[in-house]
Amino acid sequence: MINDNWFEEKSYFEQVKMGWKIKEVLHTEQSKYQRIDVVKTEAIGNLLLLDGKTMVSEHDEFVYHEVMAHIPYAVSRNCKRVLIIGGGDGGVVREFTRHPDIEQIDLVEIDQRVIEVSKKYFPECTIGLSDKRVNILPKDGLAFIKEKKDFYDIIIIDSTDPEDFASGLFTQEFYSDVYQALTSEGIMMNQTENPFYDQYGIKKIYRNMQDIFPIVQSFNAPMSIYPGVFWTFGFSSKRYRATDIFSQKRLHMDEISRNLKWYNMDWHKGAFQISNFHKKMTGL
Repeated sequence: MINDNWFEEKSYFEQVKMGWKIKEVLHTEQSKYQRIDVVKTEAIGNLLLLDGKTMVSEHDEFVYHEVMAHIPYAVSRNCKRVLIIGGGDGGVVREFTRHPDIEQIDLVEIDQRVIEVSKKYFPECTIGLSDKRVNILPKDGLAFIKEKKDFYDIIIIDSTDPEDFASGLFTQEFYSDVYQALTSEGIMMNQTENPFYDQYGIKKIYRNMQDIFPIVQSFNAPMSIYPGVFWTFGFSSKRYRATDIFSQKRLHMDEISRNLKWYNMDWHKGAFQISNFHKKMTGL
């Protein structure tokens, strides 16, 4: 809610509230699917809101986008085709374009307006969308994934919270479709909410993933704009564990890490040593 030069977001059954002081409202519209706002804040720069919830800020977008892309890429043995469902801000695409051996990057975003608004207000996120390997597909990810079999090496689920049209992206049926769309060594990555404010049932999300994938792991990274800051991510794989970094990629990953703000391989290897609380809440 935007009120009196502040944006406030309620979460955890409306018992917790986060807020940022606003300098200016830059954009507001109601698209076919959701309300889209962009505000310029005092503390975190431009902030993208979808249906009144924080999605991307200039302040910390690099954390989310780097971990979602580089962790599965570093593990993958033969990464040629990548699919990103959601992620209309373009940040995950940008990170995958750093890897020259990837031949195809498909971005499936149901709301084309999110992409257009992001191009204007988050140009650092969207710079990868012009890469010739990127295909922008304004489609429903739930329907799109059913059309693919044994095709993608990595699939990223860059979704909003499990509500409304995004709720289907957290189901066992959807994870089964993702599994079928992946190659024999394929990897899925997704965001899995905050275990301290467990309003969406994190354990159920991970149970749905475990029912489909033989390898399911979790890690966390700080997202200052998301409720509670402590944010978890899922790594689901057909063959390799998250710490099975491909030795032939180490030199390349070392080189690109020099220009990254968060990710490096030392952090990658340690990120999957999770706490007892994290294990309990995810059921791992």
